[in-house]
Amino acid sequence: MAASENARIQRLINSAEELVQKGERQKALTELHKVLDIDSGNGSVKKRISEIEREIAAMRNFRKTRNSRTHKTGKSVSSGDFVEECIARSEDAFRQGDEVRALQELERARRHDPDNKLVRRKIIVVRRQIKTDNLYDLALAKLHEGDPVTATKNARAIFKTWPGAPVLSDLLDKLEEFKPAEADEHVEEIEDIEDIELEDVVEAEEGTAPVPEKEKTSPADAAIISIRGKISRSDFSSALTEATKARKSHPENKTIKELLSRLEKLSGKKSGKPAVAPVAKADELKETPEKKKPVALIAAVLVAIILIVVFVVVKPFAGEPEAVPVEEDEVLHPYSVSYTVDGVETYSVAVDGEAVNVLLDGSFLIEGTSEGVRTIEVRSSGFETYREDVLFESGEKSTLSITLDSIGTSTVQVVLQAVGVDDGEVAWLVDGAESENSIDLLTGVHVFQAVLEGFNSLPESILVDYSAEALQISLTLYSQEESQVTLALAGDIPGSALFFIDGNRVGAGVRRISEVLPFGTYLLRVEVENHESWARTVTLDSGGYSATVSPVEIVTTGRLLIAPEPWANVTIDGVGMGQTPMAPIELEEGSHTVLLTSPDYEDQTSTVTITAGEDASVRYTAAEAQPDQPEEIVEEQPVIPPFPISQVGPQVPGLASDMGDVHGYVTLDVLVGTDGSVLDVTIVNDELGLGCGAAAEAAVSQWVFNPASQGGAPIEITTRVQVRFDVD
Repeated sequence: MAASENARIQRLINSAEELVQKGERQKALTELHKVLDIDSGNGSVKKRISEIEREIAAMRNFRKTRNSRTHKTGKSVSSGDFVEECIARSEDAFRQGDEVRALQELERARRHDPDNKLVRRKIIVVRRQIKTDNLYDLALAKLHEGDPVTATKNARAIFKTWPGAPVLSDLLDKLEEFKPAEADEHVEEIEDIEDIELEDVVEAEEGTAPVPEKEKTSPADAAIISIRGKISRSDFSSALTEATKARKSHPENKTIKELLSRLEKLSGKKSGKPAVAPVAKADELKETPEKKKPVALIAAVLVAIILIVVFVVVKPFAGEPEAVPVEEDEVLHPYSVSYTVDGVETYSVAVDGEAVNVLLDGSFLIEGTSEGVRTIEVRSSGFETYREDVLFESGEKSTLSITLDSIGTSTVQVVLQAVGVDDGEVAWLVDGAESENSIDLLTGVHVFQAVLEGFNSLPESILVDYSAEALQISLTLYSQEESQVTLALAGDIPGSALFFIDGNRVGAGVRRISEVLPFGTYLLRVEVENHESWARTVTLDSGGYSATVSPVEIVTTGRLLIAPEPWANVTIDGVGMGQTPMAPIELEEGSHTVLLTSPDYEDQTSTVTITAGEDASVRYTAAEAQPDQPEEIVEEQPVIPPFPISQVGPQVPGLASDMGDVHGYVTLDVLVGTDGSVLDVTIVNDELGLGCGAAAEAAVSQWVFNPASQGGAPIEITTRVQVRFDVD
């Protein structure tokens, strides 16, 4: 072959390897095929082409399995058969007592059909079952430990979650063992408001049987549901406000009238008495005896037990008679609740006003050691802010999910007020049209302006987010020598901010400020935790200044990219990360120890330095591992190893098929006879498990080899083979 052709071949090979390093494997194949056009018998190039094709196949499978687990917002696959299969598998798992698998199947169905009401209802049922079962198990454990106080709290939590829970009756029977006879008199002091129903989309049914479609809710019924929801969260003030408003809109509705009456009575008894768990009244039990009576009976027994435990069990150990009983000796176990957010790709979350990190798998974790209400806020661009006050129980460990509503889904009552003048003289403009100072608006960005003769004002664009109560918006009127500065955090920025004008703080712990200032030049600054400081110098004139501030997040992580071939098990800082090929790994800046292992190569340990906002890479370059050699044959003639001439593919094990996303090799030693038949098979390495080793062994046992030979004569010898599994 001419020297020029050799030089061209080498250039093509070098170009192909550079393309592989860049991840452009398809282009690399094109370059290598050009080599074969010049030298069709080049064995090393053919081998390299085979390796790259395997890499492409592995990456394709990886993307396929990753995409099957990723669902974009609003994606709706019209695959009724698939959804029905998921529901059937969920119901079967639920009947077998595997609620977690039942929930997983329903979540798969919802990702394919997000608008399926039946699936959403079933998810609520299963989640409710999981939560009540967990609370029941914790309560039984506390009873065995001789701690009826905590067990009673768990019973209360079960009742609040699901008054008709099957386990509640059994738990109450066990709690009654602690009931002294003389404590019945305290039951008469209980004053009920209204039994709280669970979510309006489900009734207290058992299992995951199909739920009938709900009839359209009337405005009065919607108001009743909302009032009851506030009562269930102990938000009696808001419940009273809404009940008063509903009474005016629906004066003939007896239920609203009764709710308002009871809330008014309760508001007059706030002189230190804590609110008691609600119990249904007798007159309402007559209206719906099948539903109300059992709930009221359970509630009455439950509250009686609570009072008994407090007055009979706790009080004798409280010390001196005049001391106030406390529960300082009660052991508070840490709680850990994991949340996932459905339907969005990126979001931010704050708990009690402080930002919480979103984990790599898209979830976030709330942990603590003391009981109490914590406020969760989840924000995402284009969606309404999710806000909820949650009471976490001692020792609670659960996994929950949150669904965000798109902007424009909910209606919010907005009340406008002017600063420094009588509101009665002000005209209001909302989105350019005249309006009353109280108006119901869909969530989204709206333009507001207050107009009064002799005063200046500027239209203000304000994001109206979801709010359970009326949203108060203050608009400023100012003189003709003044103007207004308005700054607001972007919707997807978590928490609150500090606002400064010329170094003076004008807002703290808020998301928006509006300041009236004389004409002139000012330095504006906004500071948000874990974000870079935002600053602007503006000249204020009659046009004012308004800005939505989106500070840049301070990046403290970088990415580690690991070459996909040769495949390896990856361990970083002692934590297993999985098997290549894999997506880039987010790591905190600094040094990290990376261990790559494979049965085909020696172990490789590297120290990688991660720089914030940058990528680092690692490639597996260790020497090939030396296989266990058979007993050495002392002969002068070289041994020609065996090679397979007939191969049988492995059957995919049922466990691997059910698990899915299984990729890798099983390594085996094969004893090949002088006739090429397989005499024995030994599993050397089975990284996959799930029955893959046995399946590979059964398949290789049926292979036929060209036997090994020495000096032209066939010999018996052990050789090593690998069987690849790719299960989607």
